[in-house]
Amino acid sequence: MTEDQTVEALLDIIDSERAENRDLSAQLTVLGLAERTGKNGFRPTSAGWNLLGEKGRKHRYA
Repeated sequence: MTEDQTVEALLDIIDSERAENRDLSAQLTVLGLAERTGKNGFRPTSAGWNLLGEKGRKHRYA
């Protein structure tokens, strides 16, 4: 799974207008970026949210 696929899969989980790819969401759970919620759902973990937050920042402060 590439970094772009990871970000896209996370966005698929959180954006209600996007279709979720269940296979990619399951891969996110292996990476620790998402967790299962019930039988059919996924949600990002803190690590998943942090990854998305880093992609949305223009500048990185040291």
